[in-house]
Amino acid sequence: MREKKQHQFLKYMALGDSLTVGVGASFLAPGFVSNYARLTEAELNARVFVDVYARSGIETGEVLKIVENPCLHEKIKHANIITLSAGGNDLISASKVFADTGSDADLQESLKECRENVGNIITIVKELKKDCGEPYMIRILNLYNPLPELPLSDKWVRLFNRHLNSFDDGSLIRVANIYSIFKGREDELLSRDRIHPNNRGYEEIAYTLLQLGYKGID
Repeated sequence: MREKKQHQFLKYMALGDSLTVGVGASFLAPGFVSNYARLTEAELNARVFVDVYARSGIETGEVLKIVENPCLHEKIKHANIITLSAGGNDLISASKVFADTGSDADLQESLKECRENVGNIITIVKELKKDCGEPYMIRILNLYNPLPELPLSDKWVRLFNRHLNSFDDGSLIRVANIYSIFKGREDELLSRDRIHPNNRGYEEIAYTLLQLGYKGID
């Protein structure tokens, strides 16, 4: 049986949109980032230091700009855990255009751009990590559908997820299947805005990440 690596501390970089920010959680309640850091500390018996680079409403292209910023490259090099929540706002923006025009061309284009942007984010991270000698892993959140009652919403969420899920290599990069966790449990896991997770929803996201294990750093 392989021995687990012992870490005194780990550096965790959380990238993304409002889910990474923790929008929807009640005052002083942690979002998934703090929950996941706490679970990781208990699982690996190591102190976890968190850096959050996220903003509500941003799309994958804007997350890519964050990662492209040379000022963050040293932090990326030394990060052991990187999580990414992005793509939901790309889908929402394209859906608004679809609602006005009835054409799915913008959804198709948004789908393509989302996949390209996430791919570029991963490429930059891998390139920066290549010679740094720090063990690391990447965890991506796929999308849940907060509006299952809307026609075609589930179809497009699943199409976006097909692209996001394709980045899972079973090892270094794993995709957390948030879609399945939230499906049918929207009343239980969404906040009053019916878009963002509530406290329980964020806890579920953190546990889903935990269950993916720590291959790459353990």
